[in-house]
Amino acid sequence: MDIEKLTKSQIVLLTLLVSFMTSIATGIVTVSLMQQAPPVITETVNRVVEHTVEKVVQGQVASVAVPQPSKTTVVKESDLIPQAVETVSASLVRLYSTDTTNPTFLGLGIVLDDSGTIIADQSLLGDATSAVVELQGSMRVSGTVKSRDTTTGVAYISAATSTGKGPITWKPAQFAPHRPPLGQSVILVSGKSAGRVAQGLVTSLSADTSPIPTIETDISKDVIIPGSPIIDTDGTVVGVSTKASRASDEQGFIAGASLLPHTTDSGDLKEKSAATQ
Repeated sequence: MDIEKLTKSQIVLLTLLVSFMTSIATGIVTVSLMQQAPPVITETVNRVVEHTVEKVVQGQVASVAVPQPSKTTVVKESDLIPQAVETVSASLVRLYSTDTTNPTFLGLGIVLDDSGTIIADQSLLGDATSAVVELQGSMRVSGTVKSRDTTTGVAYISAATSTGKGPITWKPAQFAPHRPPLGQSVILVSGKSAGRVAQGLVTSLSADTSPIPTIETDISKDVIIPGSPIIDTDGTVVGVSTKASRASDEQGFIAGASLLPHTTDSGDLKEKSAATQ
């Protein structure tokens, strides 16, 4: 057969045949040489092949975008309650009588602003014009009763802003601007010597025209002490236990929004319905 008379298709087929035969011959020679080669050379070749495969595989993985499935985060109420309690605890104080020999625990107070104004159930103070304020960490400072609100039963106490060790940093609590809806879950923060909590539901609300905006709950009256706040799962104060709220219902609380005091032009607390003490 004259090679010059081959067609294009025959030339391509001939080229493929030659390449195929050459590849087979090369493979046979390579295998023979590898079998006869010293072990050191064989190990070196194997390492080169392995590293080459690793780089190729890693490059392929990096270049492929693998879609990640979206995740839905479920927030449980049981996870929010400890955070809420921790938030409001920094704004709670314990009040004691001024008896230096045997001070008596009176109740809880709530920090209203960063200047040390504290609100408390006025019934726990009686006619006293001062009290001892215990902060987180058991540090105690003096407090003076500045005003009383006989409608809501709340007293406003001005506590010291510094001690011999330096200034005091007061952390004000956040108050809910509105009363909670019926059925909302609330947490009571209480405890005489140590923190204590109880959970309940809002079971009733006073009429909008009522002079005392109260919130009734199903929290046991046995764990409620004067000045105990109820909070929501954000740590916001929803209501406070005072003598006025307990007179309406033993498990009742004054709405937190109604406890923010009026002020005079000079910035002093102004009594709503009774003379300043």
